[in-house]
Amino acid sequence: MYKDFRINSNNASGFTLVELMITVAIVAILAAIALPSYQNYVKRANIKAAQTDLISLSLVFENYYQRNLSYPDKDYTNTTALMKDEAFPQWSPSKIDTFNFSSKALNLDNGKGYKLIATAKDSSNLKGCILTTDNTNNQTATKSCDGKLTW
Repeated sequence: MYKDFRINSNNASGFTLVELMITVAIVAILAAIALPSYQNYVKRANIKAAQTDLISLSLVFENYYQRNLSYPDKDYTNTTALMKDEAFPQWSPSKIDTFNFSSKALNLDNGKGYKLIATAKDSSNLKGCILTTDNTNNQTATKSCDGKLTW
């Protein structure tokens, strides 16, 4: 009866060191392949979100034009200035942690025009990326924005 309770050391189960090292090596190789792909995906997603925020802001500027028959004649130097102004309370960007948004009043078309700019912050992986759009829907980007010059 006592023989049933003894542990037989010959039938020990578990992983050997070689099996564990092979598993770790496979996981490391998969991570080395997946991490750059994921970072590229995040970069493209941030660019698309900033483009959406610029289009949303341009719609707000067009709404301003419909109400006042002119575009704002003031330059807004950062996202906070755009959000604080009483003229744009409906605009709320999604990527304020990655991009800084600004606008410039243009003296085109008899003083009627604007240029909206999204500049990537230095702390993001998009350093040097600048997206722009204007009242004529001319949309440009710098080369560091995923390699495309228009969007």
